[in-house]
Amino acid sequence: MTGVRSSALAEFLRKGLAPPPKRERPLDDKEQAGKAIFESEAAACATCHPSTTDFTNRIATPMRKSPPLPGFEDEDDDKFKTPSLLFVSGTPPYLHDGSAPTLAALIARNQDRMGKTTQLSEEQRAALVAYLETL
Repeated sequence: MTGVRSSALAEFLRKGLAPPPKRERPLDDKEQAGKAIFESEAAACATCHPSTTDFTNRIATPMRKSPPLPGFEDEDDDKFKTPSLLFVSGTPPYLHDGSAPTLAALIARNQDRMGKTTQLSEEQRAALVAYLETL
């Protein structure tokens, strides 16, 4: 019985942990605009999510506190390890407490906690989300 389980586990580790398939295609105009925003110093997204290291700097970064949601305790430690943004469009809800149901909601309510997005227009935020959905 142990041999069967270990064989199944070994097969899963070899095949089941592969990244989801991704269709390679050129970015459209909106996604290109979002990429430019993402990579800009003004938005500073790429500071913590550089494309050269799987869209994460792998560093525990302090985050500005926000009031905890009902049923959640306040965090003593304000540092959170920067997650990779690869395949981010397929992993809702977002944030450590699941309070952002979509990427658009996350960007809309960000309040400069991650990067600097408050200065972005609605059109720029939509372009940024469109780009994030391609990662």
